[in-house]
Amino acid sequence: MQINTISIRHFLFILIVHLQLPVYSQPALQEKEQNSSVKVQDRNGNLVLHINYNKKCVIDKVQIPGEAPVFNDEGIFSSVKLKGEWFSTRSEIPAPKVSVIKNGLLIDGIYYGEKNNPVKEKWTFHSYDDYIDWTIERKYPGALTLEDTGFPQWSFNNMETWTGALLGTGGVAWCKLFDKPNASFANHTGIVTLWNKDKKSGLRIYPVSPKQEVAVRFSRQPDNKWTLHYTASNNRLTTKHGLSRFIGNRQDIWDSLEASGTVSITYRLKAFDYDKDFYRGDFPGFNGKSIGSVLNTIARVGIIDENIIGSNNWHLSAGFAVLHEQWIAQMGLGINDSNYLKNYQQTLDYYRDNAISKDGRVKSRWAYVKGDEEPGTYDNNGFYEAQWGRLLDSNTDQVINVAELFHMNGDFSWVRTHKSQCEKVLDYLLRRDSDNDGLIEAMTDSYKEKKGSDWIDVIWASYENAFLNAKMYYALTSWAEIEKILGDNARADQYLLLADKLKRRFNQSTKEGGFWDESNQWYVYWRDKDDRVHGNNLVTPVNFMAIAYRICDDSARQKAILDKVETLMGKENLFMWPISFFPFAEDEGLHVNYPFPNYENGDIFLGWGEVGTRAYKQHNPEIPVKYIRNVLDQYEKDGLAYQRYSRGKQAGQGGDILANNALSVVGLYRNIYGIQPKYNRLYIDPSLTEALNGTKVQYWLRHQYYTLLLSKNDYTLSADSFSIHSTQDFGMEVKKGQLLYFHRDNSSPAMKILRGKHNTVDLYIDTWNADSRKWQVRSSANAVKLTYELSSLKPNSSYAISKNGKIYLKAKSDRSGNLIFSLTVDKKEQKNAIELSRVLPGV
Repeated sequence: MQINTISIRHFLFILIVHLQLPVYSQPALQEKEQNSSVKVQDRNGNLVLHINYNKKCVIDKVQIPGEAPVFNDEGIFSSVKLKGEWFSTRSEIPAPKVSVIKNGLLIDGIYYGEKNNPVKEKWTFHSYDDYIDWTIERKYPGALTLEDTGFPQWSFNNMETWTGALLGTGGVAWCKLFDKPNASFANHTGIVTLWNKDKKSGLRIYPVSPKQEVAVRFSRQPDNKWTLHYTASNNRLTTKHGLSRFIGNRQDIWDSLEASGTVSITYRLKAFDYDKDFYRGDFPGFNGKSIGSVLNTIARVGIIDENIIGSNNWHLSAGFAVLHEQWIAQMGLGINDSNYLKNYQQTLDYYRDNAISKDGRVKSRWAYVKGDEEPGTYDNNGFYEAQWGRLLDSNTDQVINVAELFHMNGDFSWVRTHKSQCEKVLDYLLRRDSDNDGLIEAMTDSYKEKKGSDWIDVIWASYENAFLNAKMYYALTSWAEIEKILGDNARADQYLLLADKLKRRFNQSTKEGGFWDESNQWYVYWRDKDDRVHGNNLVTPVNFMAIAYRICDDSARQKAILDKVETLMGKENLFMWPISFFPFAEDEGLHVNYPFPNYENGDIFLGWGEVGTRAYKQHNPEIPVKYIRNVLDQYEKDGLAYQRYSRGKQAGQGGDILANNALSVVGLYRNIYGIQPKYNRLYIDPSLTEALNGTKVQYWLRHQYYTLLLSKNDYTLSADSFSIHSTQDFGMEVKKGQLLYFHRDNSSPAMKILRGKHNTVDLYIDTWNADSRKWQVRSSANAVKLTYELSSLKPNSSYAISKNGKIYLKAKSDRSGNLIFSLTVDKKEQKNAIELSRVLPGV
């Protein structure tokens, strides 16, 4: 049925009957005969597409609640670039045929391109309650070489239309960084979530089960429009200029593409409320909106594309991804986006398969193009050794990131694929202990060789380096835990013994060959092979890692370091911790670091925010809370879009924007709110201040949302109508109608509760020890039967189970120390107090 052959009244009558819509709902389609246009909308009326088919086929207006992000002279259309010339559906094409179909609209006969060799398309729209599916079927007239394409192309009104777009890679196209005309950024993904934080509006675009390779490119046009080009093809797009995903002054990120046959793709379009869909919780003591904004912008700029994630950023001509950073998996803890975790899993696979040599060495960096490499080390995949030296923490950090990501994804099959490589990577470093004192050694023997050896790359730390060895200890202990989980106890024990050996040497005084300076009461940075100490200037990462990673477990030493740091912070009134408090000697680093304070010789690098909050959390949580708040305040001023902050004026410096500037907020999640995902549970270990009482955090882990309600020494964790209340740290997992309670930081469940129906079950932990356990349980329904399975009891022992002070039954644990029984919860009773106590022999 042709729309232009019927009257408006007749069209709407047939449409409502055909779609079987109730009279009060929004019709999916409305037609305006005079100007050959039609309107498609979801049934809730939240998303409206205006389509003009008068010698063109263009969506010339998109409406979402409160605004029209597309309402300009270009709109949304299809296009191809052939032999240097653009062809599109925007103008001067034959009038397409428009038909009503069930629950939607069909536009067929869309021809554009070379006159005698046109591309043909068919657009199909299906309308649902809160989204619209748009299918584009494109038929090429033969084999074509596409220099560019829009499949389709979206033209948003201007650079202020959106704050940015979250991508299926876990990354972000942040409008703030498209600072010049033609600036362009591209990714191998089709998932795009556009949002405006001030207008609280959003629009999702994502392919539905695509069979094709899908990619996107965002560009700032010379007229200040922000455009989104989709590509759907049978072949994966490759980059045109080296490995660049961002170019500041041109749009041809992707190389030409061979296209033929018929390609079809469906995009699902959905309007949403940003505040509602991106609700993270209630954050007394902090600006909650800033927390969400940090984690959706600066925290994500290190995601270059599929398979490439670091914590530098895509907004550089070189586009670095640094492999010697231990916090990349940890960034996902705060970002809390399954797309990030999935992409980082693939990234670690890619690094495992392409960046590790046969002997176990991990190349330290990746970049779009050459220029930062040790000559001869840049390979076809973009990996290389840095020009500043062999930065050995790329080895430790590969292992740490695999271990920490496993705790977030719980994927046993995946982590097993990394077992042998992580062992090889650790063994490479373990061989670098020539004097068998437990400390690994850098490639250089002396600072005079002027080579870096770790993340602080232009300070000439050599031989026995405390920075490297702190990371090595963390890698050994982290991977030992994974080996144990995978059942290789022999490897686990080996790594723990080596970690203990390293720890003992690390903590010895500088006079004895260790790193502890007894006179200054802090750890030094490194020792040359001639046994001379260097970097004796209170290097913050070294000292924070020593405490945070539990190398330094001496409370007196911890207090000396942390109190000293806080006193020095107060003297300069710094908003965040600097990389060192006192100057390196004149010849201990590259000239760029002088005069002090400058760059890696005293400036403020925010990337150490999580380690700092972890170091302080037990000592005095008021201190890290103060600095987290300072960082959030700074974000509100400048977006944290800098490499570092100067020591003097505390102003942003450096165009190499670091995503790790968000790590203080990650530290808020991990160390203050205590959110620490584990492979089989969500473990929480908060360290709150009074000002944070009443915090509510919504957190996604693996397959469901958990809600945390937190006050000082009063913690509740809920999921799927189960909740646990405790005054101490604990773990929880909910699955298939059962609740698992993990006592304190134990990795095995202490109690399992199984409910028959989906009733609310609230568990209150009172006391818990070897011979006596007390808890309360409540439900919103009467006579709810719960089955309990308690673990870690004394094997083959008798226990009495009491309810509200009366013995309910006696039972015996099995030879594994497990005991199973059932009880009924009564809503009428204000409390159902349960106690399990061991019955001693002869009693």
